[in-house]
Amino acid sequence: MLETWNPKLEVVWNADETAILDSAVLLTQHSEQASFVSDVLMFLYQHSGADIIMICHKTKLAGEMKILEILFKGQLFPAQATYPLQGTPCANVTRHGVRYFASGVKDRFPLDSYLRKYEIESYFGAPLMGSSDDLIGVVALQHQKTLENPYLLELLLTILSPSLEARLDRIVSQATS
Repeated sequence: MLETWNPKLEVVWNADETAILDSAVLLTQHSEQASFVSDVLMFLYQHSGADIIMICHKTKLAGEMKILEILFKGQLFPAQATYPLQGTPCANVTRHGVRYFASGVKDRFPLDSYLRKYEIESYFGAPLMGSSDDLIGVVALQHQKTLENPYLLELLLTILSPSLEARLDRIVSQATS
């Protein structure tokens, strides 16, 4: 089921969650480090338990994304693979913003063979916007079971996204110049 967010919803965070949020803020202070994207993926893995976390950016071809880095069950892989957006949950993120599918994502997107191959059931994705406020990429967390605490995930991505966006903007600019 697709869940939407109420930005006026107030959530009370426990001490552990508050410490995680504080750590996310501290992580953003290291956005100039070469390892920042990898560090963000590891941080999200540690605090979400997602099987797969990836950061992708748009290519020059309409309807195509390129995987910048992917983390699979705790192991980082720099990836240069591209994939078509059509029929993927990432396509929904590019059109509609933050999306959370608690379960059944592989059935909801039957054209996405990747979801079936890795038996992905749950998906949380957020858009990454460029300096001119255009979509430049997506960060996606995928899991074989329901991702826990989507409200915490949303806030973590809200904290981390500006630094990721600035970094991705630079990477994309360097690649096109």
